[in-house]
Amino acid sequence: MVSAVNYGRDDDDNRVTVLAFDLESERYCVRADAVASVLGVADERSVATAADPWNAGTVSVAGDRVRVVDLPRAFNGAARTTSRVADPKLLVFTMTDDGGTHYGWLVGDVDVTRTVQTDDLEATPTSSRIAHVKGRLEIAGDPVVWLDERAIHG
Repeated sequence: MVSAVNYGRDDDDNRVTVLAFDLESERYCVRADAVASVLGVADERSVATAADPWNAGTVSVAGDRVRVVDLPRAFNGAARTTSRVADPKLLVFTMTDDGGTHYGWLVGDVDVTRTVQTDDLEATPTSSRIAHVKGRLEIAGDPVVWLDERAIHG
C-alpha cells in the first residue's frame, strides 16, 4: 500500500497536525494522521465523469483499491462544477471500508502540514452547507474549513 505519513497529535493535547488543501477557491484541512498518502493523478477522466461524485470509481494504488470521492463535485454539485482542477491530487486515507478498500479524495493543490491549536477551532452553524465540518480556523492567515473525514466516509 501507499506509505503512511505518521503525523498526529503533539505532546500538548491542544495541538494537532493538519494537512491543508484547496477545492476551487476554498481552503480545507483534515487531520494529517488520517492521510496515508498524497498522489498526483495522471488521468482523472474516468472519475471526473462518474455519475455519483461521492462514489466516483476506484483506482489501484500499489496493489490496494482506493474508492475515489470527487470532492469538488460532491460539495458543489456535479452540474455546477464544469471546470476541472488543472493538476488534481488524490488524498488517500488510512481508513478503509469493511472490504479493505481505502478512501481517497480528489482535490486541488495540497499544502504542507501545519500544527494548529484545537482551541482555535470555531464551531460552524448546523445549517452549514457542508454537513461534515468540524469547524473553521485560520492557518497562515487564511481561513480554513476543517473537514471530518470519518463523518464523510461513515
